[in-house]
Amino acid sequence: MELLIRNVILTDTKSGRESEADVVVDEGKIASLEPAGTVPETGKKVLEGNGDHLLPGLVDYHTHLFRHGSTFGLDADLLLGAGVTTAVDMGTAGWVNYPAFARCDLQNKKLRLFSYLNVSPIGQPGKGINEPLDDELLDEEKMAAVISRYLGQIKGLKIRVSRAIVKELGLAPLRRAVELGEKLGLPVCVHTTDPAEGSEAVAAILRAGDVYSHVYHNKGCTILTESGEICPGLLEARQRGVLMEVGNGRMNFSFAVAKQAAAHAFWPDIISSDSTPATFHKDTAMWDLPRVMSKFLALGMPWPAVIRAVTETPAKVLGCEDELAKIAVGRTADLFLCELKKEKLLFEDSEGNKTEGSSVLVPLATVYAGRPVYRAL
Repeated sequence: MELLIRNVILTDTKSGRESEADVVVDEGKIASLEPAGTVPETGKKVLEGNGDHLLPGLVDYHTHLFRHGSTFGLDADLLLGAGVTTAVDMGTAGWVNYPAFARCDLQNKKLRLFSYLNVSPIGQPGKGINEPLDDELLDEEKMAAVISRYLGQIKGLKIRVSRAIVKELGLAPLRRAVELGEKLGLPVCVHTTDPAEGSEAVAAILRAGDVYSHVYHNKGCTILTESGEICPGLLEARQRGVLMEVGNGRMNFSFAVAKQAAAHAFWPDIISSDSTPATFHKDTAMWDLPRVMSKFLALGMPWPAVIRAVTETPAKVLGCEDELAKIAVGRTADLFLCELKKEKLLFEDSEGNKTEGSSVLVPLATVYAGRPVYRAL
């Protein structure tokens, strides 16, 4: 049976123009877009939009989903309640345990899943156990074998360069990770909170398409100079194609840094949640991806840019831009119905600081490949 999503607001992310529409879905694809109220119900399942916003299904580019091998692991299907139809596990598993991760936590889920492979063989176990990054452990041959076995599922390499993790190794593991990324044909995502060296030193190592994660953290060296400007090395990195990613999480976002960045219109390329069992629908400093999106609306990021940062840009990095992330005839019908509720709300950062916003995104329904998979009560 065809699905009719009736009376919704669509946003053109290039022009910012909004339009009211009926959206018809058939066989997992968007079959037609018509003026609101013009499509008859006959023979269709109806999802009433009530004049709320219909977005492409969200792409959460930074989550942790290895439930059976890490304390960071969240059940991926829970993300559907936040409008997420495509998610990326950001390096929770390494080559040693990736097959177990794929079998236990990526298969038979109700949404589209990709992953980054941690360059450390054991990934991120959690519980205060940091991954070893000694050079002799970063095994190109073993990583290549796993990447080949799960071809198309593994989209990049992940490394953390916090001082507590790399210790005396400094940024040598990051240089090695980028070298491996070059050989294996994959981008590298680097966790930058409290980096072993300055943010500019980290950014200088990265290539176009690599991801500078936790861009608004406030631990150790940040993206700001002492005078509150954006470090020139970060601006240069962005110009050559390094992507700036939020990875909000519980410990990796500061309003003090984000507000200064906003003053310079240094917006993220990718807005992501860094969801774990400790944060998803539990921690007010993160909550879920729509709440993180709302946080950036409160900071003044334009609505079309917020949408692009959770749809078009991450889909392009994943190589799915021709299939996902737009509401257009012929595209896969991954859709997120939400209310952009005009309501004052205090948003929180990792340090307990609060900032008031005037609107918040409220999830109403999620459609994956043409099938309604979540409805709010």
